[in-house]
Amino acid sequence: MVENCTHDCKTCNESCSERDLREPLHPASRVNKVFGVVSGKGGVGKSLTTALLTVQAQRLGYRTAILDADITGPSIPKIFGVSGEIIGGEEY
Repeated sequence: MVENCTHDCKTCNESCSERDLREPLHPASRVNKVFGVVSGKGGVGKSLTTALLTVQAQRLGYRTAILDADITGPSIPKIFGVSGEIIGGEEY
């Protein structure tokens, strides 16, 4: 069972590769594709690449969203000029 997982695959008899561990999307959400821009090193252009890809996709008519999960300080809001607190509603 997932709730009993110790994350030590050597001692586990479960077949995690056959299980779908994804959380269900919010009913109002629709996600077709997810792209990850990752690197273990800082300063290589991950945020810039993400911003440029997103802007180009928007120009081509796609609806996009960015999740900036940088624990040292998100750069995406700075790139797009967002400041202040962002507030969401219950439906999102």
